[in-house]
Amino acid sequence: MEPAEVLGPCEEFRAASGGAFDARLPGRGLDPCAVVKGWSVQRAAELPAASGVRRFCVDAGGDVVVAGGPWRVGVRHPDRADRLCAVVEITDGAVATSARYDRGDHILGGRTGLQATGLLGVTVVAPSPTEADATATAAFALGPEGVAWAAARPGCEVFAVDADRRVLRTAGLPVAG
Repeated sequence: MEPAEVLGPCEEFRAASGGAFDARLPGRGLDPCAVVKGWSVQRAAELPAASGVRRFCVDAGGDVVVAGGPWRVGVRHPDRADRLCAVVEITDGAVATSARYDRGDHILGGRTGLQATGLLGVTVVAPSPTEADATATAAFALGPEGVAWAAARPGCEVFAVDADRRVLRTAGLPVAG
């Protein structure tokens, strides 16, 4: 891996989010995790594709990339680990979720350095897992206005639950029926 493969997207998302997403927060050093996980899942998905496999699913704990669907991907309920609050259906692409439910308030807003608490969870459907993961993290850091920001990114659809437990979603989200 070349550092630029990860640090380039980190800078791209910092600029695109107006600094809400920042892998270089003061006092915390470099933390590119929001890009590294999606990038890793993307690389993992290249293996079956390079071998000629046309239908597959790679799931890395909340970051999912699929090909040759349709595939149904569940979105965990923010309060109940045994429940889903949505199911998205995609043929080719990625789904990533950034949420508070497993790791608590671990996402910091790059503008403030404080824990982002405006959303309980945000799930992004995007063309690639790198895009989905970084967009979900940046949207989470932005709070409720991050839903519109993420939806404006090319090829992205969004499902989110805010701190008041209201569902926010884009009209094009491919929800399974």
